[in-house]
Amino acid sequence: MSTALVIVNLINDLASSKGRANYSHQQVAERHLVAAVNLATGYARVRKIPVIWSRVAFRDDYQDMPAHSSLFAQLQLTGALRGSTVGNHWLNSLDIQPEDQQFTHQGLSAFTGNNLFVWLQQHQRHHLLIGGISSGLTIDSTVREAHEHGLQVTLLDDLCAAESLPAHQQSMEMLQRIARISSTHHWMNGV
Repeated sequence: MSTALVIVNLINDLASSKGRANYSHQQVAERHLVAAVNLATGYARVRKIPVIWSRVAFRDDYQDMPAHSSLFAQLQLTGALRGSTVGNHWLNSLDIQPEDQQFTHQGLSAFTGNNLFVWLQQHQRHHLLIGGISSGLTIDSTVREAHEHGLQVTLLDDLCAAESLPAHQQSMEMLQRIARISSTHHWMNGV
């Protein structure tokens, strides 16, 4: 089965110490997420597995923000997730390469408001390895939408984080019904 590695929302506003909505920052640091993501993306490239990065971003006036979303309305109040700001840049230490694919989404799911699913179809990618933040929001929504599209999903637990370890673990427990929960180690060693 043709695979793609999808990494979601590791941007300054959501994951850096100075981010405007960095609820997952502590877990990103404690779980060494950036180092684990860099290891996984390097391995994927060697194996000719496409690496896809997707981040949430809105216009500076938030006109493309989902209407009536209390979550995004709260983030708007902080000035987070504006596409033209440094807050929407990928974390500096991520190893993003020119051959990687990059998408922007305008909602919780990495599929919202872009052609990610079309790209996956065109490149015959039917199995997604997913990591990023936040486990209970964007990861959850992305996994569920991938499932609805008929894609096979493997969540790489060590590449995901939430605002707390218990919140992350609860998300993994819920998502195991529709996705395989694994780790970078198991994936890289064919387990």
